[in-house]
Amino acid sequence: MSIFELFTQLPLFKGVDKDELFSLISKINLDFEKYRPGDVIFDRRMDSRGLVYLLNGKVKTHTISGERIISGPDLLSYLGLFGSNRHYSMDVTALETSSILNIETKSLLFLLRQCPVFMVNYLDLLSDTIDKLSVERK
Repeated sequence: MSIFELFTQLPLFKGVDKDELFSLISKINLDFEKYRPGDVIFDRRMDSRGLVYLLNGKVKTHTISGERIISGPDLLSYLGLFGSNRHYSMDVTALETSSILNIETKSLLFLLRQCPVFMVNYLDLLSDTIDKLSVERK
């Protein structure tokens, strides 16, 4: 899988063309990390550093709503980047060897300012979460 194909599977990058993507990602910090089974990727006590994508592997998440198993590629965390509570909203532990991509908040802000597609995609993520929470509370 090419790096472009990898990014196009991630919600934030949906609809961004190849030339624009490569132009912009060369200007931001992308942290790629690997975790082994049992490693804590992050927990609710930690300050949120940015968007966290599970690129491959399998993790267990624990939130106030319960536990879930997630396989990559998938978005693990996009909340807690702004506002007064800047902590992760869940605990995440690797169940198998897993690769993570972290896009720092500062880099996310750069992308949001540079390309309207990123802004729309991020707002869609937040809106979908609000909709889901409002349905769960009914």
